[in-house]
Amino acid sequence: MKPFSFILASALLLVSCYKPVPDYMPGGSQEGQGQQGGSPTPGEYVLPLIQTTDIHGYVVYKDNSAVHYRLAYIADKAEDLRRNGQDRLLLLDGGDLYQGASISNLMSGWPIYASMDKMGYDAVALGNHEFDWDIDTIVDSDATLPDYEWKGSVRENLVPVLCANLYKDGERAACARDYVVVEKSAVNKKGETIKVKIGIIGFAVNYAGSIMASKFSGRGYSINADSNIVKEIAGRLESSGECDATIVLAHGEADDVTAAIGWDSKIDLVLGGHSHRTLSGEAPWGLAYLQGGRYCEHYASCNLNFSLERTGKILFKSVDGMQIHQVYPNLDRHDSPGQNAENLSSDVLEISEFAMQATAQAQNEILGHINVDASTYYIYNSGNRASNMSNWMCDIIRRIGEADVAFVNSGGIRTSFPLGSSSSRDITVANVYEIFPFGNTTYVYKLTYADLLKVFEYSMTSGGQSLFSCMTGIDCYYSVTNYGSYTSGKVQSLVMDGTVIYQSGRWIGDWASRPVTLAVSEYLATTERTDYYTNIANPLIKWNESEKMVGNSQVDNDSAVRVLRAEAAASGGLLWIDTAAHFIEQ
Repeated sequence: MKPFSFILASALLLVSCYKPVPDYMPGGSQEGQGQQGGSPTPGEYVLPLIQTTDIHGYVVYKDNSAVHYRLAYIADKAEDLRRNGQDRLLLLDGGDLYQGASISNLMSGWPIYASMDKMGYDAVALGNHEFDWDIDTIVDSDATLPDYEWKGSVRENLVPVLCANLYKDGERAACARDYVVVEKSAVNKKGETIKVKIGIIGFAVNYAGSIMASKFSGRGYSINADSNIVKEIAGRLESSGECDATIVLAHGEADDVTAAIGWDSKIDLVLGGHSHRTLSGEAPWGLAYLQGGRYCEHYASCNLNFSLERTGKILFKSVDGMQIHQVYPNLDRHDSPGQNAENLSSDVLEISEFAMQATAQAQNEILGHINVDASTYYIYNSGNRASNMSNWMCDIIRRIGEADVAFVNSGGIRTSFPLGSSSSRDITVANVYEIFPFGNTTYVYKLTYADLLKVFEYSMTSGGQSLFSCMTGIDCYYSVTNYGSYTSGKVQSLVMDGTVIYQSGRWIGDWASRPVTLAVSEYLATTERTDYYTNIANPLIKWNESEKMVGNSQVDNDSAVRVLRAEAAASGGLLWIDTAAHFIEQ
């Protein structure tokens, strides 16, 4: 039974005026036209490609005034290219499919993997966030996207998941395939087609540090980011005649992966992801790269060009027509029957609307309202260590753990809720699942203030700051020294409720021995990251095996709904957001 089953039981300026194929493509041609009575004509043939990446669950996007059916818009553009044959398009994704948008979080990714099956994706890369909810729950045992329930039956999902450099216990990991070879039809000016074989090789940069250890390295997973792995596969596939062109489908920034591959490979195109950027370019040695952005805000396209020689041999010639396309917010709306029907795939629209209905209670249940921007802009004088959103998250975690002090890492801050032109904004249950998308548990520690100082000292290091980035509950005044190759901070004073309790290396009174409760997310509590320059380690790792750790059973999103509901009940609906810096740079 798939993760969505319990929810099911309880309840793409006109077409952007773009077709990523040559202008000579006849709109009404039929498969094989021009081939009657003989073989295809020698010459140039074209296969279009579309790439998405870092969808992060955004099958739809809701703003204050409308629902935007972004993936249905992109699906429609793919369908336009396939009107003359299902095999007239290569459709790929660079990974990080599910985690992010509430509609996907609430349904454990179902709207995405169901839509990708309907859209006929040829392959997807394995992103780091595919490990957030445990890899076994969102990749099937045959290294494809999950089978799923739809209209009363289970649908087999055959979209392959690729990563050639992921290992488990020293062996190639079974949750991803090294590569797939797909057969497509490239077309010439006359509408004639030839069959071309494309090798698609999965690759990942070393993203282990951005995955919770207990779900990755703790289970024996590792990444060997040696580009020779994909270069060897590409060379073997092309020299053996198994494919006519090779593409690296990477969860890693496309230009960086291209640079790592270098000039001496058989690879013809690099498609990237992970960094959420849109990229289109070519290395000095001619290797093209492309990357389609994030959240279905954009998608990327290009043409793969082949030649048919008089001998009958097919040769890959070039990549051209590389473009980044915006998903236009006036063309992806569907507020009434028939609206934008020419721009939205009916299949993906149907899945999207079903998902909206299945999550309607959570989408519509208002917990309370905020009257300041829950933004990710850094607060003045915080040394880029505080924002309204980070403060809010820390305070929610404090209440979950009934703690005095709480930390979050900046990488865990995944969304924002600006007021816009309004004086307030409602916060729904679904919004909470955007704030806390990972389903981490909250770790609670009973410490002394002397122990807490060790956490602050670790947070001052280059390695520790990336984990213990943001904090509320106490004020920490600190200074920063630049050592050239790295910077390091030093705690100058700690102030609790306006009282100085530590200053210039000395405790005031008995504060060192007084008790204090600390709450952090599971990612901070379980990531073993020793600072390279100071050799200071995350102290929580050791405390996890001691009496100092007193709880780790409360899931952050579910618990946040509970504490915010209680807060709103006691405050007339107002959800308070702290706007002050608590890391204060001197």
